[in-house]
Amino acid sequence: MKISLPLTLGAIVALGTGSVNAAETIHIEAETGQLTNTKISREQGGYSGTGYVTNFRNDGDSVAWVIPNATAGHYTLSLRYSTDTNKGFGVIVNGVQTDGMFPNPNSKFATYTLGKVELKAGRNVISIVNGWGWYDLDYIELTPADGGSSKPLPKPPATLVDKKATPQARALMSLLLKNYGQKTLSGQYDDDEPYVRQLTGKTPAIYGADLIEYSPTRVAHGADKTPTAQQLINIARKGQILTLSWHWNAPAHLIEKDYINKDGEKVQGIWWRGFYADATRFDIEKTLANPQSNDYKLLLSDIDAIAVPLKQLNAANVPILWRPLHEADGEWFWWGAKGEKPFKKLWRLMFDRLTNVHGLHNLIWVYTGTAEKPEWYPGNDVVDIFGIDTYPADRNDSLSGTWESLRDQYDGKKMLALTEFKGVPDSAKMRKYGVNWAYFVAWNGDEGTKSQNKAEVKRTYNAPNVINLDSLGQ
Repeated sequence: MKISLPLTLGAIVALGTGSVNAAETIHIEAETGQLTNTKISREQGGYSGTGYVTNFRNDGDSVAWVIPNATAGHYTLSLRYSTDTNKGFGVIVNGVQTDGMFPNPNSKFATYTLGKVELKAGRNVISIVNGWGWYDLDYIELTPADGGSSKPLPKPPATLVDKKATPQARALMSLLLKNYGQKTLSGQYDDDEPYVRQLTGKTPAIYGADLIEYSPTRVAHGADKTPTAQQLINIARKGQILTLSWHWNAPAHLIEKDYINKDGEKVQGIWWRGFYADATRFDIEKTLANPQSNDYKLLLSDIDAIAVPLKQLNAANVPILWRPLHEADGEWFWWGAKGEKPFKKLWRLMFDRLTNVHGLHNLIWVYTGTAEKPEWYPGNDVVDIFGIDTYPADRNDSLSGTWESLRDQYDGKKMLALTEFKGVPDSAKMRKYGVNWAYFVAWNGDEGTKSQNKAEVKRTYNAPNVINLDSLGQ
């Protein structure tokens, strides 16, 4: 049964005291809401009701509704929308924001399921806010859902894609699988890790570091190769798991100066931004198409350079959650700037060279992508774990929609991990929504853990479903 609620924020008195039964779907037409810098349109056909809401253009543009007397519980939120390309948007339910991404329906109205939201007993306020903007909204629906996942979480095979994986790498994979679906390992990137220990009294189970300074074009500019392999070995010997990223400065053709791009915007093209696509003219597509070129040789020599510290870790029997070429489908890094085909070719080249040429068998291969662009996925035979990097507007976002989308694609095939997050996620809340990442690793810096509410950080590190270093072997 469906209940339609033509609600506006100004209609609370007129709605009286009737309640919304949790067994019924709540249908709300967009045009019945309170509009802030948005407007009702009938220009595009195919809408329901008396129109749809458009003109989402700038921060603050929104449409909002009140549900006056809801029954408390979890609901799956679906939105009927239209856009001509992928567009980000935000949903705020009683002050907590969840971000989503509309897939491209080619300017036709389509339905997108965001995931679960929670309504409290009584009055609830729901808003759709601009996000990236430039989309149309026809209606939203809230369908009753159970609080957690409606199906068990299948565990993928324990076998690593590297058939010669070290005993230590296999043991780490087994540890992650043992807890997958029940508990989440905590993690923190290096700069904020001492702060976490001081604030919470807990040491993260996972220590994150970046091998950015090993990029030869950075070394050529005087960068020190830090952290050293010995520093990382010492951390591992104290019991923490290592995850390593590589913001790979392009092997050649750094712009090394500021410039004005085709849109008239000033771009900082200095050498230390050489991992960004707009700071280099290195063309990965052309390079991979010409194995005899000097650029191809430089590509290989860079991979050989990064193999050096990894070999030292391998010799010390330290397994690594290895996360190279991350966020490629965002296309802001040079390794993703030419699309998914060159990227996947580069991933396989790196996998082959590190595994078969350099004999590095201590690596667990972690791909970082998005649910919206499955065509970028390198393949089950060269990926052990699927991770996402996300910086939501609200750190209390359950990421329910992203989790459900990834489960639909990778359930039983790969573990899912939160490889970068805007500080520390609310793991206990996520579990209530059936969201059970294998691990999270909080980022540092301006959007990292130090910028977060201290109570939120303490809450996660003391949550019963979070594994820190002191409980790692239990």
